Amino acid sequence: MTLANKITLLRILLTPFLILCTLEAANAEWFRYLAASLLFLVGIGDVVDGYIAKKRNEVTTLGRFLDPVADKFVVISLCIVLSSRFWPGPHLPYWLAALILCRELFVIVGFLSLSLTTAHASPWPCLLGRINNNAQQVMYGVVIVGNVMPDFVLTFFWWGTGFFSLISALAYMWLGVRILSERQGYKTDIDRSAQEVT
Repeated sequence: MTLANKITLLRILLTPFLILCTLEAANAEWFRYLAASLLFLVGIGDVVDGYIAKKRNEVTTLGRFLDPVADKFVVISLCIVLSSRFWPGPHLPYWLAALILCRELFVIVGFLSLSLTTAHASPWPCLLGRINNNAQQVMYGVVIVGNVMPDFVLTFFWWGTGFFSLISALAYMWLGVRILSERQGYKTDIDRSAQEVT
């Protein structure tokens, strides 16, 4: 296993401890800051594993799947916890939590559907997807330490994250339609060639 994949696995293993800290924040304030620190480590790991994989030319099929799994594990788990009654606050607005969860579900279902219909499906995120993932993690960090954040800062990150969630979902939709169109064009060319032969 490559070094980049090991770092990605470490991100996945750290996520349950991150979630546990957020759940314990209601009992002790210091868990809030421990959660923020773990989220920072997970975010740094996300940057480092991608850099190492490209720098060492160690981009693997396993890594292409583990990286988005690690991202979605963090994004979906924190979205649920930070909008729940178990989190002492500030809470994610319900509209933002619903938007994030619907967007993630849409991407997952879209990828699985493309995987069943074409060999060209890849979980590797587009640029807007990567920007959205980074925006979400920064927003989660702001919410976790939101007890010392002004309301306008929280509102700014909520609306910014909502914007990127919506735009990146549209970008993935466009990519999916393009992949299906290219596949349909490829099949049409094959059918035409077969007709010419016969």
